[in-house]
Amino acid sequence: MSRTTNQFEGLLDRYFEGVLADNPDFAAQAGIQSARGKFPQADQAMETRQEQRRQKCLAGLERINPRELTAEQHLDRLAVRAELLRGAEDFARGRAGMDPRALDHVLDQLLHELQRSQDEPRMVARHLRSLLQQAPRYLGEAATLLQRPEPVWLRMMEQTAAGAGELIDAVATFLRSQGEQPADAARLAGVRQAIADYATHALALPAAPAGSFAVGAEVLQRRVRDDLGLDYSLGQIEALALAEIERVGGLLATAARKFGGNRPTREILAAARAEWEPGEDLLNVYSKETIRVAEAFRAAKAVTFPAGETLDVRPVPEFMRHLFPTAAYSQPGAFERRQHGIFWVNDLSATKTTEPEKRAERQQHFSLSLTCAHEAYPGHHLQFVTANRHPRKWRRLLAHAVFYEGWTLWCEQMMADLKVIRSPWLRLQQLHDALWRCHRILVDLRLQTGRYTYEQAVSHMRRHLAFTKARAEGDVNWYTGAPAVPMSYWLGRLENERLRQRLVVGRGWTLQHFNDWLLSFGTLPQAWLEKYGLD
Repeated sequence: MSRTTNQFEGLLDRYFEGVLADNPDFAAQAGIQSARGKFPQADQAMETRQEQRRQKCLAGLERINPRELTAEQHLDRLAVRAELLRGAEDFARGRAGMDPRALDHVLDQLLHELQRSQDEPRMVARHLRSLLQQAPRYLGEAATLLQRPEPVWLRMMEQTAAGAGELIDAVATFLRSQGEQPADAARLAGVRQAIADYATHALALPAAPAGSFAVGAEVLQRRVRDDLGLDYSLGQIEALALAEIERVGGLLATAARKFGGNRPTREILAAARAEWEPGEDLLNVYSKETIRVAEAFRAAKAVTFPAGETLDVRPVPEFMRHLFPTAAYSQPGAFERRQHGIFWVNDLSATKTTEPEKRAERQQHFSLSLTCAHEAYPGHHLQFVTANRHPRKWRRLLAHAVFYEGWTLWCEQMMADLKVIRSPWLRLQQLHDALWRCHRILVDLRLQTGRYTYEQAVSHMRRHLAFTKARAEGDVNWYTGAPAVPMSYWLGRLENERLRQRLVVGRGWTLQHFNDWLLSFGTLPQAWLEKYGLD
């Protein structure tokens, strides 16, 4: 290595080693076992220390001669810089003083451990008890950061606090199954009280002005460039979104007419769902379909399956049913030796008493074939276990939604192109969901630049997608705190198609070569791979 490349590697090592040391919750999620069962420091001193680390790393990057870096180092340079700028922007605008997110962090860590309870129950019980013990201290420190909570985020915090008891109950149920300890009752009561105190404190503070979540046009433009890797202006993104809404909407209308005149798509799909009967053993249906979809992609030679990975299709434990949607995926940590994912199936029919009620719950899984491709093979599971094998270890911690969400929508498209399933409803389902992702671009852009209020964004989703008020609010709640991420889904899908046209159609690459090439760099924006990953 040259002096410059050594300097660059040292810069990355110091930055990430510091981040992992100061953030054991993040380290635990990454698969560092010694970090489990711990909460970080959560006061202003920690916020300041992390900002100083970011600025030091940014200054170090400015002293690097880019001409002496390898192509792989350039990819890390872009990804790390994007992460540093994102964190620095949040610090500069005082997000920690507006966002009462500490409750989510506590519950996320508890849930992360509970998800492992079947594999290592004794260790999980130990870590849960440690987290319960530390949570009041963590929430107390985090409360000192709050100054003027953003109104939308404050409402979200209220909802989290109201539902937190269900997760704490799940923890209590699990601990009893492992042999309750005398101190457990006090630990659980302490966490419940700490959650209530944090919420009370946040609600007593003066609220920030409405719409304070918006980062503004300048910051959003930078995130489009540095997080999504796109050189589009915001105006061009809006023009793209409007054109895609018209195009996809036209395709959807044409596809819907085949099923009954001018009936709305949602009615057509609701009628199809009502006639679908998967049988009583929903878990078995998911297991078989996951295998079938995976084998179909193998047979089509669409993508290489990494050796040694494993995936379990499991029922959501009874004590966690209220915490999961119909299906979900838990990925292995970036540094875990065993790359083992869990595909959770939540069969709520078990909670119903009459057969019509049971059947209605099972029918909520109508799109399970698409779900299997999206969450398992060749979707999130295959993508992340591939990324977690990247030889550049810090690359595994750098994940951009424009790639990992664009990839899953690409997998859904391949299902249709390769005729993995021949359901008459597949194209209608895909186009219906695609139109939603197209509108996300528009709403994300207008919300974060202040052109939409929260209420206008909710109204947009209800008017154009026929969402219920609750569903529209749930979507927009997430948009407010993740600028440029909602638009990443469809923009990432379009990037994959653009590159397919260049490399498969233009250069004659096979589909497998193309997909393997995409996956080989980790989870980075496609435009960067095009610049630094092609001969």
